[in-house]
Amino acid sequence: MTETGPSPREPSDWHWMWEAYVCGLCIAAMVAVVVLQRTLGGNVPLACGALAAMVVIVLTFGRNVIRDGDPSAGPVSARAVAFVAVILGLWLIAMLAADPAVTAIPALYPLIFATLPLTAALTLTFVVTLAPLALAAAVHGPGWSSLPAVAAVTLVGAVAAPIIGTTIMTTMRQRQQLTETVAELAASRAQAAQLSREAGVAAERERLAREIHDTLAQGFTSIVALAQAVQAESETDPAAAARHVELIRSTARDNLAEARTMVTRLTPAALEEGSLSAALRRQAERLAAETGIAVDVRIDDALPQLGMATDVVLLRSAQEAMANVRRHAHASVLHVRLQPDADGVRLSLSDNGIGLRPDHVDGFGLRGMRARLDQVGGTLTLSTPEGGGVRVVVAVPI
Repeated sequence: MTETGPSPREPSDWHWMWEAYVCGLCIAAMVAVVVLQRTLGGNVPLACGALAAMVVIVLTFGRNVIRDGDPSAGPVSARAVAFVAVILGLWLIAMLAADPAVTAIPALYPLIFATLPLTAALTLTFVVTLAPLALAAAVHGPGWSSLPAVAAVTLVGAVAAPIIGTTIMTTMRQRQQLTETVAELAASRAQAAQLSREAGVAAERERLAREIHDTLAQGFTSIVALAQAVQAESETDPAAAARHVELIRSTARDNLAEARTMVTRLTPAALEEGSLSAALRRQAERLAAETGIAVDVRIDDALPQLGMATDVVLLRSAQEAMANVRRHAHASVLHVRLQPDADGVRLSLSDNGIGLRPDHVDGFGLRGMRARLDQVGGTLTLSTPEGGGVRVVVAVPI
């Protein structure tokens, strides 16, 4: 993910009302120049022309230049500085041509504050506010009778201009920050939704992988082993071969039922046909019939009532443990126990096989068992008893 700097201000941040404010004051100044011509005199065409040029420049270039000169986007551009200089030059021309043009001075403040950094804008507005007083003193002299009134008005402007300008520009920049924050939140929300979808897909893929590993894959493994036995027995022991063919047919039917159930509700078909105890007994009988391992199943009659999610976890854990006995244990006996525990139910499977290798690492099946148990708050314990073999203990809370 790449980092980006502050986004440039959009033209819409310089609202049309500011343009109306600036242009309206310039037009009002033109009216004042015309109306007060007989009283104050002055070059009316030159003053009105300069004020009209201010209006045209603001409407034509104002938005883009103000956006380009936004201090938050970096150094102020030469174009922004030129824009302010031209506007101030036109205002000075208008004021020199006719005194009433000084009334356009409030139109300059938003343009200056919106274009220049705050310190520069404060300094420039102070200079602009003092300009009419300095010009009046230079033209009429210190003894001019109206000079105190002009000084009073200038003092009011010197105090009010920076406060008004700072408030206006702070409001605009807060609006820009709010716009950027909303955009960032929208982007973050879209990214979070995308990550959530990806996480959901990954979780669903992992869940389906565990389901296929615990059901269909083990069934197909049994079918392959039985087919190899049938091939070896077809001539030497036809009766055994016939039994194994029947087991192949039964296993294939069970696999088909599991596949159909997986497509619909993903509830083990073995549990749909009865209780967890019955399903465990059927799994044990199948293991004994397919491998010749003596499976001793003992299930306590006083088991607490368990939910379907817990039943699925216990059944899948038993299937995985029996599959490991089939593939790796080289055992002749397997003991299966299902009984109440202090906080719930405990399922244990103990064989008399070769045990765990010193460099044992959990495979996909055991990792899937742990993941399933985590979902219901259960635990998995592997140990090697003194007599040899492996003991798998699964504990789930009620």
